[in-house]
Amino acid sequence: MNILLVNSSPRKLQACTYQLAQLIIQQMSEKVDVEVVEVDTATLPHLDADYAKALSTPDLMYDESSGSLSLSNQLIAQLNKADLIIIASPMHNFTLPSSLKCWVDHVVRAGRTFEITDTGKRGLLIDKPIYVLVSAGGRFSGKNAYQPDFFTPYLTEIMATIGLKDIKFFTIEGTATNRETVQEQIDLLQKQLKDHLERTEISREMFVAT
Repeated sequence: MNILLVNSSPRKLQACTYQLAQLIIQQMSEKVDVEVVEVDTATLPHLDADYAKALSTPDLMYDESSGSLSLSNQLIAQLNKADLIIIASPMHNFTLPSSLKCWVDHVVRAGRTFEITDTGKRGLLIDKPIYVLVSAGGRFSGKNAYQPDFFTPYLTEIMATIGLKDIKFFTIEGTATNRETVQEQIDLLQKQLKDHLERTEISREMFVAT
């Protein structure tokens, strides 16, 4: 089973969302053999003028090994190979951190992960599960919500654009408040994840063991 872990936390391996991602990987590894590829989105360069030029130059557009699209091709290949995708990320200013948006911009590409039709954009990727682990300093759900959430609807829609519609969100809110309350949320989320994963049937025929 090939797992793609996209980590967008500035706290890197110390982030609670990254640690929860490791819980998912551990649970999966108890059922099938797993191979994990990690992407630290903080290391990705943003799109530039050379990238835009390459998109309009056929010889460069399909060059897998060099040029400004080389990294984009590599990230798309990782996405294609993955059987399961885990995205670990904070919420910044009600939405995606810029580094995660950068990863999105690299993998959402016309002619590679979606095509434009008379009725709109159509995803080209085979659907696969995505687990999104989100931490937010404020609260955006429930009766105590006091801020909007543009993260969830945007990521849901943009992943669906490339054909990935099986997406589940697990969130920790109010991390800027009482630390004990946050730890209670983390403990609860760990239990919820374990329960969910135990109920999830992993088929050896569906996933390629490595």
